[in-house]
Amino acid sequence: MLKGAELNLLFSQVFGYSASEFGHRIGFLVDVPSAASEDTPQWRERRILAMQWARALAKTSFHACMVYAYESVGRGSDFIHLVYNIPLLSEIPDHASQLGSVGTEMVPVGDVYSRAEFWIALTQVSVTGILKIAAARYGFRAAALPGFSNAMLPSLCVDVSVVDLRTRKLAQVLTDAQWASLDFDVKGRKYSLTLDLRYRMGFASNGRFRRNGQTGNLPGGEAYIVPYEGEKIGIVSMTEGILPVSHEGDIALCEVSENRVVCIDGRSAWAESLRKSIEEEPARANVAELGLGILGEWDIRPVGYAMHDELLGIHVALGRSEHIGGVTSPADFKSPGHVQHVDYIFHHSIMPEIRIVRGTLGYEDREAVFYLNDRYVYDEL
Repeated sequence: MLKGAELNLLFSQVFGYSASEFGHRIGFLVDVPSAASEDTPQWRERRILAMQWARALAKTSFHACMVYAYESVGRGSDFIHLVYNIPLLSEIPDHASQLGSVGTEMVPVGDVYSRAEFWIALTQVSVTGILKIAAARYGFRAAALPGFSNAMLPSLCVDVSVVDLRTRKLAQVLTDAQWASLDFDVKGRKYSLTLDLRYRMGFASNGRFRRNGQTGNLPGGEAYIVPYEGEKIGIVSMTEGILPVSHEGDIALCEVSENRVVCIDGRSAWAESLRKSIEEEPARANVAELGLGILGEWDIRPVGYAMHDELLGIHVALGRSEHIGGVTSPADFKSPGHVQHVDYIFHHSIMPEIRIVRGTLGYEDREAVFYLNDRYVYDEL
């Protein structure tokens, strides 16, 4: 449990105010299950955490804190409508039918955005995209922590300024590079994948939102880029090679050509299901992201939630890409139910059979090693 002073220091770094200041207006958004049967221990833990954080910030740092809860209408929703103001001395209810009896006010969410300078969303279902649109309109800053749990607290204790510097540097070198190459060791066998980075920009997810209108996920800790997907007429993607992935010890070797998985070698049931998944929906074969997660350098452990665990090391994603700077969108899938963006995270506790022994970036006039023996090589960049 983070104490009030620790929370104030964290959010001062995230939002860009001085930790010695007081009187800021901080709002918390929390979703509540539609029915008690939908609840989970982690979801309940997150509701408790939101109230604890709001009380601690209000008491220790003398900020004006407010909590608004709303009914979660499930994944795929593109709006939050009515929200209920939950007094700090109360508790967030376990399901939506109780919101009216606990909340002191029921209002459209658009009417409360301007009440806080900084919003913190501790939700089961991600509202990052919703808050990005709202922040641009209303001028607040927001940090979204979808799926957050107490197991992720160590990721919030990493020095935000160091994460910021390293992720921004990696984002810049990804932008400048023409290609990236990953050399894999799979139980002593060597494979390589080259990713075409032309015509693309790298981005930093650094956990800092210091200007009005900025929103993003917390914790931060990665730089990422979408490989060129071959959308320009007459210019094919040069992404090619072998992408090895594993699941509970089963290994599949994905052969990649022109930025798409064209063949999967593997005899396990999992490899076969991966083959069938791509045969069923060809858009899932798209190489959608090269991500450089850095929190593993602080020995942060995985928690089984992809949006957190991808921050621990290098990851390559397949499927949808338009939401992070690419061109493959839900419209390219046969049906909404087929849409996927799946991250394959190369971390020793997630895929122990596979190691990235070397990562190289290629420029017009040189090459630079950015990853060697499980560590980033910042001095070479």
